[in-house]
Amino acid sequence: MQPTHLIAEAHKRGLQVHCYTFRNESRRLLKTYKNNPILEYQAFYKLGIDGLFSDFTDTAVKAR
Repeated sequence: MQPTHLIAEAHKRGLQVHCYTFRNESRRLLKTYKNNPILEYQAFYKLGIDGLFSDFTDTAVKAR
């Protein structure tokens, strides 16, 4: 799917966007991320999210 303007629209209205729950297991990742959870985090960071929930904080911080 192509990204939408949802995050930008939320920000225009003074809202923050937090996503959940990020995990590291390859069975939970789209093939787009090539079994690399860091690529998933980076894709969402690039979209402009303000924060996220993760069961793997070390991976989230490393990706940032």
